[in-house]
Amino acid sequence: MFKKVLVAIDLSGPSMELLNAVDDLKKLGLEELVIVHVIRREKVGIGIDDHRKRFLEIIDERKGQLEKEGLKVTVLQPVGNPTEEIINLSGEENVDLIMIGSFGEGGLVRKLFLGSTVADVIRGTKKPVLVEKYLREEGKFSRIPIFKDNQPATALLATDFSRGSLRVLDNFLDHPGIFNKIILYNVVDEGYTTEQLQENTEKAYSKLEDWKKEFTQRGFVVETQVVVGIASEVIIEASKKPDLDLLAISRKGRSMVDELVIGSNADQIVRQSAKPVLIVR
Repeated sequence: MFKKVLVAIDLSGPSMELLNAVDDLKKLGLEELVIVHVIRREKVGIGIDDHRKRFLEIIDERKGQLEKEGLKVTVLQPVGNPTEEIINLSGEENVDLIMIGSFGEGGLVRKLFLGSTVADVIRGTKKPVLVEKYLREEGKFSRIPIFKDNQPATALLATDFSRGSLRVLDNFLDHPGIFNKIILYNVVDEGYTTEQLQENTEKAYSKLEDWKKEFTQRGFVVETQVVVGIASEVIIEASKKPDLDLLAISRKGRSMVDELVIGSNADQIVRQSAKPVLIVR
């Protein structure tokens, strides 16, 4: 699915944990990794050379390990606004995916996921974005893996049947064998009469069944779910299921993704999802 991946990190523990996602990314097709460390403009002239050297010293050993594993690794240290630099470099480097953490102890990752900046990253880039998630135990952060113990994973694909959200289904349909189970998921707005709600639910199940047939023909184990409620809330709740490993949504759609890409709702779903989130343009 993703051969060339840009990963944005700083020197915080949770941020550096992103480099431990390489095993997951390999299962998703990783061949080349672009490590980006953005130096914010306010640091320019205040020991910037020392800052760069310190980062390179820390990252150099890890870079060597990744190269021994057969990956091509590039390290970039632009100066500027993290959001702008990540968006620009994702295009210049022609990556297939941007990967970033949902929060960090300081610097880049923490800044990205305060306020509306995460929505700006999602809106601004033409690339899919994988938002990694963490557990915090006894003051330490550990990344939540997609493929636990090298076992096959389950992905929930949320769709509102708009053209944009159907791209999510297409992306997974074209790559059988990576995920052993797919949950096709639709949210029906609760603001309808009982008759309309029943009719819309039945229509949604019918559409999901058509997609289920296609996935089944490709060898996937498929489950369909239609849930009534507010899209962002029920998607977050669904992400808490213990047997779910990845949540995939579209950047554009009808009501569901309008919520996700406008204002605080995008920040809300990224912050509160219990599992990694793949946002597809």
